[in-house]
Amino acid sequence: MEFKPFQNHTQSIAIDALTIENQGERISIYGSLQIHQDQHSLEHAKILMKILEQTVITLESQNLVIKVEQNHDDVEVVKNPFLNDTASK
Repeated sequence: MEFKPFQNHTQSIAIDALTIENQGERISIYGSLQIHQDQHSLEHAKILMKILEQTVITLESQNLVIKVEQNHDDVEVVKNPFLNDTASK
């Protein structure tokens, strides 16, 4: 499967335990990928490199703003259930 940065807003690709997702006007990369000195890891590294190279080419072809301001109004703060409130009193 070919990953097209910023084009298909629901597309994601997994390289071992590393996930790369198109999410509207951003790309999210999360998880982990271990690169060993073997053929399997070489293929993973090449896939990752191709995706990042395509992302850079796409970004370089655009008239970009300096920095996208993120709106955090929809973020809900949740109390950490592992912290003991009585310890701080």
